[in-house]
This record gives sequence, C-alpha cells and structure tokens, in this order.
Amino acid sequence: MKISIRASLRPVRGSDVHPLKWAFEEGKKLGFDGLELCMQAGAGTFDLAGSWTQESVASVKALCEQDKMSIYSLSSDWAWTYASFFPRLKGWGRGVELIADDAKLAKELGAHTILMHFATSKGSWEDCKGLLKDVAMVGEDTGVALGYEANIWERLGFGGLDSLCRMTDEVGSSYFGVYLHNAYPRAGLPLHEEVVKAGKRLVKVMHSSSLLSGRVEIDFETAFAAMKTYFSEGVYTFEVPWEEAEENKKLLDEMIARYW
Repeated sequence: MKISIRASLRPVRGSDVHPLKWAFEEGKKLGFDGLELCMQAGAGTFDLAGSWTQESVASVKALCEQDKMSIYSLSSDWAWTYASFFPRLKGWGRGVELIADDAKLAKELGAHTILMHFATSKGSWEDCKGLLKDVAMVGEDTGVALGYEANIWERLGFGGLDSLCRMTDEVGSSYFGVYLHNAYPRAGLPLHEEVVKAGKRLVKVMHSSSLLSGRVEIDFETAFAAMKTYFSEGVYTFEVPWEEAEENKKLLDEMIARYW
C-alpha cells in the first residue's frame, strides 16, 4: 500500500520557483510515496487542467523523477465552484468536459485515478446516471479510473454508500467506481465495513481524515484485512493540514508495520 497526501499549486507572484516544488520537497522529507494533485478554481487559484501547457506537464514530471515520488491521483476540486453556478445536474455538460480535461492531464502525469463529484448540484437519478455514463466513457478513453467520493455523494439526496454502489453497478464500467473517505463515527460506517460493502467497485485511492484528532476511529487490523482483498494495490491519501502530516504518517506507518 502506498501513502500520499493532497497538494495544490502555490504560485508566488514574481518568483520562478515551481508552484509544486514545496509539496515535493515536504512530501519527500516526510517519506510520502506521492501526491494527490488538487485541481482548483477560485480567486487566485485558477489552474484547471485545460490551461496546462506541455511545459507545465514536463516540469511536474521532472519533479516526480527528481524526488522519486508519483502523482497517483487528481482531485476535481473545481466542482464546488462549478456547482455554485450550475446547481442542477442538467447544467453539468461542460463540467463533464472539464473532468475529461482532468483525466487527460492525469494520464500525462502518470496518475491512475480521478476523484470527482458534482458537489452541491442536484437532479434526478436518471440525470445523474447519464452524466456518470459520460464520465465512465472519459475513463475508458483515457485509461484513468474516476471515483465518486462517497461522503460527497450523500449531498445528491439519493442516500449513502448503498446507493452509490447501486449507481456504480448501473453505470457498469470498470472505469467508474467508489472513492472512500474514512470519517467514522462522524460520517459513514467503520472503514472495514465500507471497504467490504464497496468491494470491487473501489478505485485505487481513498481519503483519510486526521488520525490524531480522535474524530476518526479505525480498527486497523480488521480494516487492513478487508483492504488486502479489495484495495491491495491502493493508495491511502491523507486529506489533512500539512502541519499534521508527519504525525499522521508516522501513526499509519506503525499500523502498516503491525497489521499489513
């Protein structure tokens, strides 16, 4: 199992320092295997995949090689902004095109997974399924799997993980699946139960909240047993502040040494 952490571009006005250099330097120092690259759109953070040049791609690949780290996944975080302008799923045609841009960039960077969602937008089950079939076709065209984050799925109003699993089955593509984020007991089920429930629908990346705050409870022995069956080649990705990264990784390393 690989361990990664989320990172986004941090451009510094007037500086020629690469806006991801900080993440590679910190990640390498802390012993992370790689990163999840956050694709954002907001005031001062407009870095959608369609704006990347071949020079941009080459520079990130060079950082990967230099620091012996991978970019395993991209996260379509711009979806929160998009949904504020298109609150109905019927307005997500262009959004699917932007997801396709993310997938193409992911392929160029060597990433195998995209975390996607429709944020706060709402619509019918059939509207949603139609869009996700288009998303699955993006995956089939690029060879990059797209996973809907389970906790955000609930915002659609269709229910929890059970309904996401049902939707995954109805979409019926090996390039569309479930992206877990363990947050029990605040949200969802214990991690081992979610892993078993999603089973072969899982994409090869999952999120983790902080393991230090007491807000997340994981029976690692049981969870790892389930993950060895359904997530053996997966990437455990921390979604935590970077100042908490070292202690979180240390704890996970201890659990891996004990139970993996």
